[in-house]
Amino acid sequence: MTIDQYNNLPDKQKKELLIDAIKIGEHEDEIATYELFKIDDFYVEVSRSVTYKFRRILHTYPFKDNLPNYVGVVAQMLHKTS
Repeated sequence: MTIDQYNNLPDKQKKELLIDAIKIGEHEDEIATYELFKIDDFYVEVSRSVTYKFRRILHTYPFKDNLPNYVGVVAQMLHKTS
């Protein structure tokens, strides 16, 4: 699946794909927990509300993008697979 195909899916199907996605890492602030998942050759960033526990897809990123909030865990993942 490509990033464009994923972006064109209905929200329900996008969230269903996250169930089997590889979780790369997470960070949080006072409002939400932010999680990064890898699907095929792209990443999906999701926010989960600390108060209300709802989940929202924020962004999709190509595999080649530098993701500042996750750079350490992405580097570790790439090192383990090489």
